Amino acid sequence: MQSLRPIDPVITFRNSQGEVVRGTLTNLQRRALVMEIYNPYSIVQVSEVLSDLVVRAGEKSIYRGKAVVVSLVNTGLMAVVSVTLTDEWNELAVLGREQASYGIQASGFVQEWLARFNISRDYQVVVSELRAYLADVSRWVDQADMAATLPKDDTGRLRMDVFTDIATPLMLHARTYFDRLEEVAPTVPVEQQSAHRVFAQTAIHPLILRAPFVYRTFAKPMGYAGDYEMVNQMLSDPRDGASIYFQIINALFLNAAVAQAHRNRIDILVQHLQQIALDMPQGKDEVRILNVGCGPAVEIQRLLATHPNPERFSFTLMDFSEETLAYTKARIDEVCATRGITAKVELVHESVHNLLKRTSASRTAAGPQFDYVYCAGLFDYLSDKVCNRLIQYFSSRTRADGMILVTNVHKNNPERHSMEHLLEWHLIYRNEADMNRLVPPHCTVERTYTDVTGVNVFVDIRNAPPPGSALPV
Repeated sequence: MQSLRPIDPVITFRNSQGEVVRGTLTNLQRRALVMEIYNPYSIVQVSEVLSDLVVRAGEKSIYRGKAVVVSLVNTGLMAVVSVTLTDEWNELAVLGREQASYGIQASGFVQEWLARFNISRDYQVVVSELRAYLADVSRWVDQADMAATLPKDDTGRLRMDVFTDIATPLMLHARTYFDRLEEVAPTVPVEQQSAHRVFAQTAIHPLILRAPFVYRTFAKPMGYAGDYEMVNQMLSDPRDGASIYFQIINALFLNAAVAQAHRNRIDILVQHLQQIALDMPQGKDEVRILNVGCGPAVEIQRLLATHPNPERFSFTLMDFSEETLAYTKARIDEVCATRGITAKVELVHESVHNLLKRTSASRTAAGPQFDYVYCAGLFDYLSDKVCNRLIQYFSSRTRADGMILVTNVHKNNPERHSMEHLLEWHLIYRNEADMNRLVPPHCTVERTYTDVTGVNVFVDIRNAPPPGSALPV
């Protein structure tokens, strides 16, 4: 960065829960920075949107805006956090009144741009070809919007079978460009990744961001990826958008392996919940279940809608978002009203940061014991240290011989770089061995497996909590 005043090492921002956090700057580029946060708990997570992030030079703010967490390394006492900066700089705010200072700053900007904006030729080619293809598809498909002769359904939309006939070959060829991006992106040096992502987003975003799922994934309006509305979009009609072209783009991204894996995960969770009821010890009627990072809890909605004895279940749903909890309660209430049943559901507003902080301070996890504890989707954004501590917490809340389930997106995700370079959707990927290493030694890994896409990895854990269920510092 070019500045006539030295840049202060202290960075301040708000995380998605509104907490004010301070970090120490260790590296700064125009679209990225690295900082150290001295906090042993999970105060930020990957793909989280940080707001009011301030970089100062003297008394002036030269950057104030949002950032997305790209990577997170927890070393114990501190976390090393890399972020992408999404707003514009205001370096001219630190300049004096002398006209010459503006020329110095402008020259410095040009030199910095030449030094950093070095996009590899292979990367330029695939991004440019994808852009040209999507632009031509948009022009061609616009004719379908204007064609009065194409068959419509009762709502006035293009009939589904006609939409599928048009969209399928177009999406199949688009996928070849995304596959090429997956081949080229890993060859980009780490220090140039940010510039390459900016290049791809500048070229491609005008052609994809009006697709509702794509926009929400990139913008993260609730401050984090994977919010309840994103889950709803993955489960709803993919043909969503203001035009047939953007409906095709929406369907293209919702047909990705990671979205299909999420749909598969919900099916697997329903099966697990049904099996837990069958495996209960003789004479124990109530099935106590804890879901940490519950989101919309679609699997619980489905279970309550279909299980022959829904009154057996008692759910505790934990999430850091009050809006999500309110939404989830409303959906569960709808299911119960439709079926004429009453569900035993307790909602707990709690963040991972506060949960681990409080349980560490008390040394034990107070509260009732559960038959089944699961966490599906949260580990993708948390460091190994935090995940390990969470499993220990789950163990302390699970009865002896009870079950724990945790999931993660697999390192083999075939759309990893498309997610990162186009959507700023970053995950912490793990394979089967990585997941098994997170499990504390007093617990038993019964099974580690993936869904049929190979994109979601699951670990079934048999609990045998140590005496006192104490949590280590």
